[in-house]
Amino acid sequence: MIAGLLQYLLLAHAMVVGSVQLLTRDNWHEHITGRHDWFIMFSQQGCPHCKRLEPMWEAMETRLGAAGEGVRVGRVNVSTDNGIALTFDVERFPTLLLLSADGRAYEFQERRRSLPLLSAFATGGYRNQLSSLAVPTTLRPNEPQWWLLLRSLWKPLKQTVVVAFSIAACLAGGIKLLIHACGIRVPEEAAEGEATNKKKAG
Repeated sequence: MIAGLLQYLLLAHAMVVGSVQLLTRDNWHEHITGRHDWFIMFSQQGCPHCKRLEPMWEAMETRLGAAGEGVRVGRVNVSTDNGIALTFDVERFPTLLLLSADGRAYEFQERRRSLPLLSAFATGGYRNQLSSLAVPTTLRPNEPQWWLLLRSLWKPLKQTVVVAFSIAACLAGGIKLLIHACGIRVPEEAAEGEATNKKKAG
């Protein structure tokens, strides 16, 4: 009960303070210098999951700052700075990345999000994660929205085409086996058989 009350107070305080650093292409290298760990939320306008997480993300900054952990908390608005998301191959929102001071990026992958879980991850729990990637030194440029839409549609379209061809190939193979099993001769095979019989008769 006390923990729940504390979390509520942190959320309420964070909604007033609002001190999470907004990271953009213009200030990225000013803040991401390798001197501190950064815990960053990639959010998109109109995303209801991102909206629900915002108060907790503000509370994260308050909690880590009060504890003196040295972890900075930031946010990237992908709707205006999609080049940063493209740099880290971020496609789902919200995505939470921990950029460590030694130049590695770790994604928070737990489905359940709470202040204790997020804080534990940010203050060292990320080191238990097996997979990570190197933090790129340069950011990709922002892309037009129409290109991002096509890019998002390409993967499912490609998968659909591959599945359709696979099904067609299986059906063709199955029909051919069925024809041979039933002893049905297709016109081409019948014509070849007649020609062979004529040669034998001659």
